[in-house]
Amino acid sequence: MKRFTLFASLMLAISLFVGCKAANTPLPANAINATDARISANLEAAHAAVVNYQSNVVAGKHTPDATEKAVVNKFIASLNAADRIYCGAPAQGQPCAVGSYHALLVANPAAGEPQQLIDAMLAVTQNLSAIQTLVQEVK
Repeated sequence: MKRFTLFASLMLAISLFVGCKAANTPLPANAINATDARISANLEAAHAAVVNYQSNVVAGKHTPDATEKAVVNKFIASLNAADRIYCGAPAQGQPCAVGSYHALLVANPAAGEPQQLIDAMLAVTQNLSAIQTLVQEVK
């Protein structure tokens, strides 16, 4: 039961992060193309899981051990790094920073994903998998 809160929060992120390919669905507001929409949705899902997890820890519903803290903090660090590449560090409520991947797409919707963003998203996925492994090891 101790890990159920971690499991529930992060399984939501995994299911949304992995997702499935939607056919012919309209793009969300501010999405430049399908890749942009997918990356944004994945990052938002991961952030939602982190917020849910942190609120459960603060509320005393879950007390992580040192190993779990290290794995979750590594996940959060990789998520923050991917955010900076995807959208930069804009002021609250402002559009993405100049030089970010999203801003590049605004100027050129056909621009491909930079390798740095691909690597950052891979790190997020790998760290999310590490959390899943941690949760599955706890019986």
